[in-house]
Amino acid sequence: MSVLSTAMYTVSTEEEAERFVAMAAPMSAAYAQQPGFEKLVVARDAMDPLTIVTLSWWESREAADAWTKSQDYREAKSQSGGQGLKAKMEVGRWVRA
Repeated sequence: MSVLSTAMYTVSTEEEAERFVAMAAPMSAAYAQQPGFEKLVVARDAMDPLTIVTLSWWESREAADAWTKSQDYREAKSQSGGQGLKAKMEVGRWVRA
């Protein structure tokens, strides 16, 4: 059974929100190389454009944890435009999908 990682982030400016969302395509390519990865969705909140929601589906929580704790994750984030981006995670949780 898959697990879904959900997170909600806030940023301070429109430019930061655009940078965060622009990271989705290159990050999806990096995620796709990871064992257990299934799907990534990144979207801006229609009511508050400085809020971004991420949804990622994984075969297991362990697979997702291994990815987010890896050097590959940090490198992918940096290479996709996330270096210096100040996004605050407001909510994060796991749900069985």
